[in-house]
Amino acid sequence: MKVLSLHSAGHDTGVGYFEDGHLRFAVETERLTRTKHDHRADVALRHVLAQECVDAGGIDLVAVSTPVRGALLRIPDLDVAMERVAAGATHHRTTCELLGRTVDCVVVTHEVSHAALAAHYAGHEDGTVVLVNEGRGQVSRSSLFRVAGGRLEWVEKDPLPWYGNGFGWTAIGHLLGFGKSPSVAGKVMALGGYGEPSARVRDALLAVDRRVMDDLAVAERVRAELAARPEFGRDFGTMARVVASFQELFTETVHELLSRHVARTGTGWGPLALGGGCALNIVANSELRRRFGRDVAVPPACGDAGHLAGPGIYALRYLAGQDVAPLGVYANGAGESREAALRALAGAGLEPVPYDRAAVAGTLAGGGVVALLQGAAELGPRALGHRSLLGSPAVPGMRKRMSEELKQREWYRPLGAVMRGERFAELYPGQYGSPYMLFEYDVPEGVAPEARHVNGTCRIQTLGPEESRLHALLAEFEALSGTPALINTSLNGPGRAIAHTAGDVLDDFAGSGVDLFVMDDVMARRRS
Repeated sequence: MKVLSLHSAGHDTGVGYFEDGHLRFAVETERLTRTKHDHRADVALRHVLAQECVDAGGIDLVAVSTPVRGALLRIPDLDVAMERVAAGATHHRTTCELLGRTVDCVVVTHEVSHAALAAHYAGHEDGTVVLVNEGRGQVSRSSLFRVAGGRLEWVEKDPLPWYGNGFGWTAIGHLLGFGKSPSVAGKVMALGGYGEPSARVRDALLAVDRRVMDDLAVAERVRAELAARPEFGRDFGTMARVVASFQELFTETVHELLSRHVARTGTGWGPLALGGGCALNIVANSELRRRFGRDVAVPPACGDAGHLAGPGIYALRYLAGQDVAPLGVYANGAGESREAALRALAGAGLEPVPYDRAAVAGTLAGGGVVALLQGAAELGPRALGHRSLLGSPAVPGMRKRMSEELKQREWYRPLGAVMRGERFAELYPGQYGSPYMLFEYDVPEGVAPEARHVNGTCRIQTLGPEESRLHALLAEFEALSGTPALINTSLNGPGRAIAHTAGDVLDDFAGSGVDLFVMDDVMARRRS
């Protein structure tokens, strides 16, 4: 079966194409336009349908998550579909118009799409409990699902209070003056490491009117009342205490809910998966792992970008009963051709030479910054070695140089790191790995200090030998420097989406302090 899977409306739109149960091609709109959280799904749709690997004329089914952009997919009974969704339906079968012909279509409820993707990363294991937790879904802000007998069952809607879901993170960001964009939560969460929870702040949060999620007038009144209190001031130390208090309350609340639903087995707890934007909260993710004593499945594109695959997985697995192959994280678009990379380098006045691992490792060990582009890009918001800025975590000032100067991010935000899986196993025996950089680990003082957050942790990506180039580079870098990891942060300039092409990389960084550009099998040093 050939399935076109779409996230057509809202932020972080994108399109995927499944054939015979495999995700053959996918792309997030923002990677093509360089506009973060771009809503213009038509750009991604045209791009996907133009690919040689996509049989545009042979598509059997279109699967789309809600909300639906009606002008993009002409669905004759869209109003009926949305009425059914609002009434609690998981999906609605219909038709749509695609390339001048009528195609079978399934409209998949937003929360269900998230749940199907999360369940996929848990292997669709029977009994898996899935928590979808986000700022706003189609009919809920949080939902519980369970995989049972080959079905995805919706167990409960809105089981979490305002301080247990994404609405709460957005509200705290707005209260502290960070605005309301989809990026706010990530910026705010980083503050928590600089503060300690406060009982007074916690009590004030618990006392907030429960109608705050559903009534704008109540929400504004609560914001004004809290903003007037000194414990919610906007100096850095006060904001850090607020966020630390909120994070503690959020984590406890999510754990309490899940502990009531995750199955107990003879050896511990049953399978658990997380979806929605709140699954990017690494503090909560890590604490859930610790408290349940087992791994937690989290997709790398757990936010709305994952809807380019979620509806297709739901339609194939839970409606058609077909197996869906595991998704590779490096599935965002296609790699650059050598000719395109060479043209981009020439346009920037850079002299390309063949890739030389020893030279790259030496640049990093000597305190240089490397921009790395290889193959298809990562799905989701994390840099995982295909669109990455790399630097040594042992070189003083590297965090400031990479985060504040090159990317112009807020000074307090931490950087992640990438480490070979076998070295991770030696340094963290018995602990679960983190292939998508979604969990944190304690880092001893003096070890990789520039990747160590103020609270003593680091968001680590564990890398297997199948990623042969970066895996070998890490080994050579460690042999030169004695440091087992590299700082790994997303390859994008200030305010822009992650670079997709060689031209994007050079647009962002050709005139910056990046020392070496690596683009698959060629590389070039910056102009003196």
